[in-house]
Amino acid sequence: MEHKDNYDRLLPMPVKLGFGIANLGDTVITEFVGAFFIFFLTNIAGVRPALAGTIVFLGVMWDAISDPIIGTMSDRCTLEAGRRRPFLLISTVPLILLTTMMFTKVNFSANLKFLYFVVVSVFYWTAYTLFNIPYLSLGSELTTNNDEKTRASSIRQVFGTCNALPMILVSLFKGQGISEERAWTFAALTLGAIAGTAIFITWRATRGWEIKYPPQSKDEPIFKSLGKVLTYKPYILVIVASFLFYFAFNTCNASVIYNTIVVVGATEADTAVVYLAGTIVGVILSVLIGKLAVVFDKKWVFITFMAIAGFALVIFKFVGFHSITDQVIQFCMAHFAIIGFLVLSYNLLYDVCEVYEFKTVEMLTGVMISYFSFFIKL
Repeated sequence: MEHKDNYDRLLPMPVKLGFGIANLGDTVITEFVGAFFIFFLTNIAGVRPALAGTIVFLGVMWDAISDPIIGTMSDRCTLEAGRRRPFLLISTVPLILLTTMMFTKVNFSANLKFLYFVVVSVFYWTAYTLFNIPYLSLGSELTTNNDEKTRASSIRQVFGTCNALPMILVSLFKGQGISEERAWTFAALTLGAIAGTAIFITWRATRGWEIKYPPQSKDEPIFKSLGKVLTYKPYILVIVASFLFYFAFNTCNASVIYNTIVVVGATEADTAVVYLAGTIVGVILSVLIGKLAVVFDKKWVFITFMAIAGFALVIFKFVGFHSITDQVIQFCMAHFAIIGFLVLSYNLLYDVCEVYEFKTVEMLTGVMISYFSFFIKL
């Protein structure tokens, strides 16, 4: 490839917007599947709860296992179009079809129904990984300019905060007189189409901008790279920080509905207000963090925003919740950590990948992104 200094370049705004919009597609389908798939299986498709839990578990575990496989395949890809973008294009149509199939009720026997949803779920997560891991790796391979990577990540996260649509789409279809079963299918089809279109736009907008790094050797066993990256201390620190973040994030997210309805005594509509406030603050913080991380060391921006959120959550732990306003403020303050992590964690990981390449002459972005995703899902 050409000297890396030739790629220390600014990205035009259409390229950054085009890169970021795929995260809209990522968000709408993962929010929908994560929030409603097990509900659909038990309440609409008629799957027994124990079997529904098994279906979800098998799908998510396959997603975790397939991450390093797809990441390694992407690093080793020899296509002229690049190592990342071809995977995005391949994933678009399968994601649309499989998202729809996951939320389609089938009139099979119990055993065949279980088998159907297991197979569809496994293929769905395979298609999702074909998109997600190369897409996140692409964020490090449009430019070698670290400030531009941060700006692109900031825009990516702005699109990632648009998560309200999956929560209301089924109700919108039911309001049009469509049966509940078909409403779920139409909602899944709509969200799948949004995701597929967003991913296609990213593929098209980044054409000609992916840096042509030489593919990694295909001679090594596919999981041998794990031993290499897990001996690299900065990479381990990023993974540990992510474990801690997601533990806190899942705890905080799960407590919103409980605090709003049980502690405060508000309604489900008030819960929507809390999430809407979080979304608005998330968009603002995504832009702000992107700008601050360009001016200051992104590590210290990351630490500062985590500390602000942590301090606020500790205060609320002792003060408690007395109104819906308290819950809105708490959730918005938590977004200092949520958005700080989602904007900057991958940029910190990109930095780790670059230093690793400098020391070893191996560019294993796909592998590092995939194992990062793998350990988080575990």
